[in-house]
Amino acid sequence: MDRERRLLGKFLTLVLIGLLINSCMVSEYSEATADVTISIKDCSLSTKAELPNEEKISDINIMIFDEYGNLEKNTYQRGGQLSFNMTLLKGTRYSFYACVNFGYEVKVNTEEELKNLEYHLAYPDEYREGIPMAAVSRNVLITKDCIINLEAERLMARISLKMDRSRLSENVRMDVIGVRIGNCPKKVRPFTDSHVKNEDECFRVGFRYDDISCHPLNQNSSNGLSNELSLYMLENMQGLFSPEGPASHQEKVFKETDHRRLICSYIELELEYIYGDMASIEQPLIYRFYLGDGLNSLDVERNCHYHMTITPEDDGLNGDGWRVDKSGISFIGKPELQQYPSDYIRGDIGDVIHIGCKLNPPDTPFDVGLEYLEDDRSEGIYDYVIDEDGHGGTLTLTGPGRGLIYMEASEPINDAALFIIEVNL
Repeated sequence: MDRERRLLGKFLTLVLIGLLINSCMVSEYSEATADVTISIKDCSLSTKAELPNEEKISDINIMIFDEYGNLEKNTYQRGGQLSFNMTLLKGTRYSFYACVNFGYEVKVNTEEELKNLEYHLAYPDEYREGIPMAAVSRNVLITKDCIINLEAERLMARISLKMDRSRLSENVRMDVIGVRIGNCPKKVRPFTDSHVKNEDECFRVGFRYDDISCHPLNQNSSNGLSNELSLYMLENMQGLFSPEGPASHQEKVFKETDHRRLICSYIELELEYIYGDMASIEQPLIYRFYLGDGLNSLDVERNCHYHMTITPEDDGLNGDGWRVDKSGISFIGKPELQQYPSDYIRGDIGDVIHIGCKLNPPDTPFDVGLEYLEDDRSEGIYDYVIDEDGHGGTLTLTGPGRGLIYMEASEPINDAALFIIEVNL
């Protein structure tokens, strides 16, 4: 019995010693570590615009690197979880990264690898699982239990359009039937500035709306302003247009030999057009605008909201900050040439006479008869000044004689006018 008591006493003593040692180890470990909660929150857009409503989060990659840039911990979660708990060492600096809505697990081993990380789109509107975002907080010293807030920036820009038809002439009809982003980037670098380097890195025809989807731009309020339609694209930072900058947006266009015409992003509108005898029959009227943060800029920046208002004036065929392609506009009326004031004109020296032709359509190629005018002026019959539109001129009779002027209109009119000018002695 005494022997059993002695053995039991030794066993209990060993148990107590073990508990004390374990308690000391737990105490030492708890003092050396911290419970860190990593929280993802959506940051506001920059001051270019208000916050859009695209807040869906489908998946999150969290990556934590030590002060030497090596991966310490990582986790990948699908669903709407926005908070993650980690245990990290006190007195140590860490860098925290997040990739949101990438749709897959990001696998890297060092912080350096993140500089070259790229997010790719398979097609221009591949963000239905949520707009891709990225967040980072570098060189954070952990001293106690804490919460690390990572503000996620959208890697896309939002471009919102409106139409203002208040300055159009009466009876002009301009309905938007297509809106698209040209040269739309296929990929973006989440943690460095990103831009398209060659035409293979962008969609020639990017994110777009067609037909009924363009309806908001065709709904006009009493003041002629339409509803708003938004498009999206990945960041494309292309820098300045030129050192001195263009004088206007009409001059913000690239020559055929300039490779930037294949990599700089632009908005293009296709419009169904009818006004008088002119209409878009086989091809639409096209408005194009090269994007950028200002006249001399070609930058489209991530996490920014750009607002644009298209304001056509008069007949709508001249751009107000837009390049306008009128090649799709056709004449639908009756081709006609009207000669004025008559085909035979008689006057005295010193008389001033205005002659010419009215054309329908007015942009028909026209020969005002310059050779005939020059011949008559050299004969001393009259002097002349050509009208600004090139469809006629003002004659000042200078000497006796007879002059002859032949004016001709090409397709679609295919007609001519002959003027005989008789000057009295």
